[in-house]
Amino acid sequence: MRINNSPIPGGSLVCLKNQDWLDKQRIAGKIVAGALRKLEGYCRDKTFHSMATLNAVIEQYIVDCGGIPTFKGYPKTGFPDFPAGVCISINHQLVHGIPDDTVLNDGDLVSFDLGVTYQGAIADSALTCIFGPARDHQHVKLVEATREALQRGIQAIEVGKHLGCIGQAIYKYAKSQGFGVVTQYGGHGLDWNIPHASPFVANVGNKDEGIRIQPGLSIAIEPMLTIGPPQTRTLDDGWTVVTPGLGAHFEHSIFVHQDYVEIITERDR
Repeated sequence: MRINNSPIPGGSLVCLKNQDWLDKQRIAGKIVAGALRKLEGYCRDKTFHSMATLNAVIEQYIVDCGGIPTFKGYPKTGFPDFPAGVCISINHQLVHGIPDDTVLNDGDLVSFDLGVTYQGAIADSALTCIFGPARDHQHVKLVEATREALQRGIQAIEVGKHLGCIGQAIYKYAKSQGFGVVTQYGGHGLDWNIPHASPFVANVGNKDEGIRIQPGLSIAIEPMLTIGPPQTRTLDDGWTVVTPGLGAHFEHSIFVHQDYVEIITERDR
């Protein structure tokens, strides 16, 4: 989840994390990964829960695992706090969709985005699924390309490089696949009880721009790709972001070590 690329509270200071953070964040990441595996399973098995029911099931799972749903109650000036623990966005909805009584139909693209706080440490991750058989092969390609764009962004990270290497890798790959890249939204830093901290992690960039990557950097990377124009607008609920065409969204929280990058929210462990 990322609200926008406006200045983040606390200014531009980027706080590197220690072993205490990492130990707790690993637990949060394990809960996030388990929750997303459950949601993937509902799509794979075509279990026809409403989105509100899915959210309730996942919120309870997070609590039962000892975590707190990070996004529930998230504030936004001028609008009610976000009412759910999971953002569920369907088809033209790109991000920050509010779970309601909607039931998925075959071919729907659905994105799940959730965060978990564990003793103050936060992990944040997202994925896009196709419910049942795809309506068009281009939809399958969009989901696969967005997943791969996330991997390209992670693979670009090395200690000493500038942060812009991430956005450069994401944008270059996405454009090579023929998809639009949403640049109004992007990834972010993570801090104690602060899900959106410095730095902003753009989905476009130059390898010579941004802060130097250092051990202890804890960030979420989240490419968002579209079929058609990547313009976005926010619905009257103040949260749900939509695009003219279909969109897909993948996200991982990562921790930078001296000689490798740890994917905190890896689902394949």
